[in-house]
Amino acid sequence: MDKRKKREQILFNLIAVAVLILFLFPIYWMVITSLKSSKEIFAEVPTFFPEKIELEGYISQLFVRGSVPIWVSFRNSFIIAAATTIISTLLATLSAYGLARFKLSINRAVLLAILITQMLPTVLFLSPLFMTFKKIAILDTLAAPVIFTCLHSIPFCIITLRPYFLDIPKELEDAAIIDGCGRFQVFWRVMVPITYPGIVVSAAFTFLWGWGDLMGALTFIKTDRLYPLTVNMYKAIGEYGIEWNSLMAFAVILTIPVLLIFICLQKYLITGITAGAVKG
Repeated sequence: MDKRKKREQILFNLIAVAVLILFLFPIYWMVITSLKSSKEIFAEVPTFFPEKIELEGYISQLFVRGSVPIWVSFRNSFIIAAATTIISTLLATLSAYGLARFKLSINRAVLLAILITQMLPTVLFLSPLFMTFKKIAILDTLAAPVIFTCLHSIPFCIITLRPYFLDIPKELEDAAIIDGCGRFQVFWRVMVPITYPGIVVSAAFTFLWGWGDLMGALTFIKTDRLYPLTVNMYKAIGEYGIEWNSLMAFAVILTIPVLLIFICLQKYLITGITAGAVKG
């Protein structure tokens, strides 16, 4: 029996390694393509490692490409992602706490509406939001893609965080209230520290959505200096043709913050995802 379990464990490990390689190979190919010359990229026999490391793709992106410096696009992407993360996490945490703790007759209807918004295609919101943003004069500003991304990230964060608050014993709140804490103090001093892993998970995924937004920024922004990295990468394909080493260098630069987030927050992400899946 022990030998059978050992064989099964080895088999599962081999499958896990194969799946890992399958998912990581596109990232590996993106990196090595960014380090190849154009001649080597279009060679008849593909190479799995650059014969000679070339940095022309990165040089063209960082110092030559386009009229707007890449750091401006990087700043725009960071502003959109950071603002989306702060707004969505704050509002979603308060909403999730209210839906979990206050038993109101409209709670089911609110949760159903939140779930429905997650099922609708994103493109359905573009036309009404465009008209709304035009009337309130925030078209062609960074506020427009921030609001657009928040409309999708807030429902996700509420659905993610609500199980955490449901899993906290109500006696903890009662004890804090007896000790003299108000409702907001209970929320801030008791509930938030306990649900910290879930808040980190929600904030991380929200940041990634804001960082990778293309549809909202492409629809609501027309000024070159306000474009985030995603739009400039999209524009580079049509404007300069497909220079694969340069395009992959752009993709690597765009991916670096995502990798840093997962590396730095790996412990919190794993803990938060597994804890939030226990109770719904």
